[in-house]
Amino acid sequence: MKAGELELEEATPSDSDPLLPNVNSQTPSPSPSPSSGEINDEEEGSIATCRICLECDGEEDDDLISPCMCKGTQQFVHRSCLDHWRSVKEGFAFSHCTTCKAQFHLRVVDLEENSWRKIKFRLFVARDVCLGFLVIQTVIGMMGALAYFADKDGSFRDSFNDSWDQILSKHPIPFYYCIGVLVFFVLLGFFGIILHCSSFNSDPRMAGCQNCCYGWGVLDCFPASVEACFALVIVFVVIFAILGIAYGFLATTMAIQRIWQRHYHILTKRELTQEYVVEDLHGCYTPAKLDPEHLERLKMLKLL
Repeated sequence: MKAGELELEEATPSDSDPLLPNVNSQTPSPSPSPSSGEINDEEEGSIATCRICLECDGEEDDDLISPCMCKGTQQFVHRSCLDHWRSVKEGFAFSHCTTCKAQFHLRVVDLEENSWRKIKFRLFVARDVCLGFLVIQTVIGMMGALAYFADKDGSFRDSFNDSWDQILSKHPIPFYYCIGVLVFFVLLGFFGIILHCSSFNSDPRMAGCQNCCYGWGVLDCFPASVEACFALVIVFVVIFAILGIAYGFLATTMAIQRIWQRHYHILTKRELTQEYVVEDLHGCYTPAKLDPEHLERLKMLKLL
């Protein structure tokens, strides 16, 4: 029995027998299942999104296009987003990608004259001019309100009852509004002359003018008597008010010109984006070609 048991034990294969397949090696190790966050990231990475608005959905006729050499998340863009970027961005962004610097393939489309764009341009200019006028009127109204609170008892307003402007002094709102207008133009003239004199810093001959404008030389000009000082103050107020009117007219002209140029430039570029349409290259970029006539036109407009 012992010999049989010994033979049985010798015939029993062990786990380390090289002739037998390793059971542990055949058992596949469970692979970690991807989390839901990783699955969502992979799904979101496969969806094409616009590089400007970061959205994948758009209007029915506003598809995602690939207009340049950009790849990955920068490859696709909505046509409307790209046209808006081309119209408001300065420089060569009208005809080139600002990321990869590749030139767009532009397709020329003949457009009919649109009168609505001219009306829209005038409305935008009128809107900005009206907003500027309202801002100025608000500042004048605040100055008039300060004058009203400073003259609560109305003694200053009543002092004009016997003069030529007694009709104006009887009504507080027009009276203090005129005070606000006067203070506004006086301050505008005062700060305008300071800015004008500060532009002569490099000229040593204007040192005396700078001292006078900054107030150091004005104190030497006042006489000793109170009546003469009051008269001199009135003279300075009249002078600064006249200068304020002149500076105000100049600033208004420059502001209106700036508003006009800005809207004209943007609306013109928006119209050009419809005339020069960017083509979809579907990820296969080739060097862009454009007719010499249109090439010279875009160069003249500083858009190429």
